[in-house]
Amino acid sequence: MGKPQRVDARASASALPATADIRQQLQGPIAQRLQQLIPQLAAVDDVYMTVMESPELLHACLQLFRKQRSRFADFLVDGDGHGVAADDRPLRCGRSVDEIIGMIVRSGARAYALKRFGEPKPDKAHVVHPQTQGLLRKLTALVIGKWAGEAPPPPGNKAPPSHAKAFYAAIKENLDYDWQVPLIPHYAELPVKLIGELGRGLTTLRTAEGIAALANIGRHSLDQARRILSDDMMREMLDHEPLAAQGVAFLGKAKYDFLHQAVYGRMGKNFWQMCRDVDRLEAMEDKNAKDLEQLASHLHIVGGHTINAMTDKLQVYQLSVFLDVARDILGAERFVTIFGAPGDKALIRVFVDKAAAFRLDSEDPAADFSGRCPDIFNAYLLNPTGYARRL
Repeated sequence: MGKPQRVDARASASALPATADIRQQLQGPIAQRLQQLIPQLAAVDDVYMTVMESPELLHACLQLFRKQRSRFADFLVDGDGHGVAADDRPLRCGRSVDEIIGMIVRSGARAYALKRFGEPKPDKAHVVHPQTQGLLRKLTALVIGKWAGEAPPPPGNKAPPSHAKAFYAAIKENLDYDWQVPLIPHYAELPVKLIGELGRGLTTLRTAEGIAALANIGRHSLDQARRILSDDMMREMLDHEPLAAQGVAFLGKAKYDFLHQAVYGRMGKNFWQMCRDVDRLEAMEDKNAKDLEQLASHLHIVGGHTINAMTDKLQVYQLSVFLDVARDILGAERFVTIFGAPGDKALIRVFVDKAAAFRLDSEDPAADFSGRCPDIFNAYLLNPTGYARRL
């Protein structure tokens, strides 16, 4: 999904009326509709603010809209009163559903931050789901332990009022999608300085566990990666896969330069996904450039055991053919399960051994290998359970 166009009041005099109209609709008729549809909101005085201050409740409301869109059909019309089905087409207010959801997500982040870091109101108490609370505690502990001097105040303590504003200012330009809403509490536990450094890359992490993994790498790894990478490469990494900082720091300057020269031109942005997995990078350390070039289209997916098993027994020209055929026949999901990290070591070994045992036509071994490789994976698909039982 493309990034929705932003409403910029400075760029258009019509933006303010449109934004004000949208907010009025959200606070009035749409809030009333939510009260009718969600029993828990029936007795709430300020539905709009209650929902905005609670990422869990806001996400539930957005999911309700997605699943029961017809309940909101009277709001989804253009200036002539005709229904609008596409999320990127303008409504009567002049903004699309995509744009309005982006505005809602940013408003929710701001409301949550003001409540989280400001003075909590007794009548606005919000009970966080136990699983969410546990992840938040873990994340807060990681931040305090690994980002000394940059951590936000621990839960329960009143922070300076400016912290909420600083958090919102750092993250607002990268909030646009409803899937980001449940992650707002987790974003808020990160140091504002880190949020600013990461930029868009932070909000590409789609799980709380991913954000916790980012906090776990610590300031040392991020600074070490910055010393190794050029400014352009650092920005690219942060925008596409900030968790790669740990892998870059693990490699060091010389090994990073070798890998970048060997495979970046073939991998593009997938290079950063490859660098997420330190075990994978460790398996690649002693491999030659020609082997890595042949594996390049799969290096962001396959695990270290796959890399070692293949380069130990297969010829250079066989590496990419073997993986291409495996992916095409097994399908993407099964391919990742078997050849990814940690992977199925027993199956990997048998598949590679069978491929290495081919007695190939000496006149055209590459064509012979390519033609016979499918037999390995088709035999497995005929009876996966029985095949695995014989290992």
